[in-house]
Amino acid sequence: MRFLIGLLLGFALGFAGAILFAPERPKPREREWAPAPPEEAEVAARENHDFLASLRRTMRSLQEQAEEAWSEAVKAADEAEKEMWERYRRVSGRPGRSRR
Repeated sequence: MRFLIGLLLGFALGFAGAILFAPERPKPREREWAPAPPEEAEVAARENHDFLASLRRTMRSLQEQAEEAWSEAVKAADEAEKEMWERYRRVSGRPGRSRR
């Protein structure tokens, strides 16, 4: 119990010290940005759309791969269970009884 109390106090003191003695960050300089020409805004919008489309395709293919892997895992688990029951029946000398 003493260990836990000491551990909590140590973390609390370390956290408080990190907050109190943290170096101050310099304020970011304000920059004046020139507005983008309208042509660049349209190109940026198309690029963003293309990025989202490629992201969707990637996510869809990952989902398909995951579903395929899951179905293969289920098949392998079913086969392993059948083999296990067959070995159990052979070793125990009991007649076959299907669980399903």
